[in-house]
Amino acid sequence: MRTIAKTLGLLLCSTVVISCKQEVQQQIPPIPVVTGTSSTADVPVYRTYPGKTEAVRTMGINARVEGIMERIHFTQGGLVEPNQTLYSIQDQPFRANLEAAVADLGAAIADVEYCRSQLQRNKKLVDEGAVSREYYDELETKLAKAQANVEVAKSKVVQAELSVEWCNVVMPEVPEQNMYRVGRTFFDEGSLVGPGLNAQLANVIQISPIRAIFDPAGSEWPEYLKQSRGGQNPLMVEVTIPTDPNYSRTGQVNFVDNIVDSDTSTVEMWALIENEDLSLMPGQFVSIKVRLKVLEDAVIIPATCVQSSASEKFVWTMKDGQTPVHTTITLGPDFGDHVVVTTGLEAGATIITEGGSKYRPGLQVQVVSADEMKQMNQKPAGAAGKATGS
Repeated sequence: MRTIAKTLGLLLCSTVVISCKQEVQQQIPPIPVVTGTSSTADVPVYRTYPGKTEAVRTMGINARVEGIMERIHFTQGGLVEPNQTLYSIQDQPFRANLEAAVADLGAAIADVEYCRSQLQRNKKLVDEGAVSREYYDELETKLAKAQANVEVAKSKVVQAELSVEWCNVVMPEVPEQNMYRVGRTFFDEGSLVGPGLNAQLANVIQISPIRAIFDPAGSEWPEYLKQSRGGQNPLMVEVTIPTDPNYSRTGQVNFVDNIVDSDTSTVEMWALIENEDLSLMPGQFVSIKVRLKVLEDAVIIPATCVQSSASEKFVWTMKDGQTPVHTTITLGPDFGDHVVVTTGLEAGATIITEGGSKYRPGLQVQVVSADEMKQMNQKPAGAAGKATGS
């Protein structure tokens, strides 16, 4: 009899506990949730690396003649163009040398004419025997020397002309479609400059396009080679700045080193980035995302609706539009504020996008709009409690 009574007592207690749980669940109001629908998109797949920018071209602006710097023609730190005059060196001494060289050339030409006339006058006399053959040979030698002196004088004129020309220090002839920026000047007006220690006057860099350098693992190169179809299709990259989440520029890989670094097991790559707004500078640290492929019609959901447990990722899907169902998923790459779902979910599924973290199995939910959810979240805790109690 005691055993039967004990068993009946346990059954009664269990019934009371279950009844109490049901009453508690019935007293908990429905959990407000916002729902959405999984969709599809073509999602590019990237691999991200730290990188650093570098000027594609760096040029030293040098003085090729010695003299006093007369004038600076550029704004320090500003943009400059091919063949633009950057500095002027006093050219009076060089113009005087040019005039002297031109005069020497005239004298040398006159000497040639004299020697030629002497040779012509004595040719008939040689034939008649009035002068010796040796004397005539001397006249021919003088003419040859005079002609050589003309060539020497011409070269001195050319050198003098170059010296006058070099008094204007200009930008080199470089592709005009690119953009170039000059740094500070190393010498001010009135300074003595020239070949030697005072030769370099400034530096000019190509600022656009600019180069971004990064170092993928050597083991990743076969994947890149496959994606580029043996180098026929350039690898596309996206460059971002860690300090500015809104900054983004695209470019393409234009150089791959021919060896894997034995110390780091990486291979150096360069990407060419247009920089017309001058937002990038050489030596700047950037993030470089290399596009590997595109996932066509990939299933995507808002990243905020993904829940995590110790062993899985999951979302709450709505069964018949009323009951949340625990759905395990496998995630792929991020896509803005969305994420790719590779397995576990199809396009068009109704999912809980807000409020899912508060839901527990057995509770009821109430589907509300995003605006209604925002208003609920803005209510003070006390007001929310009173509203629930009523």
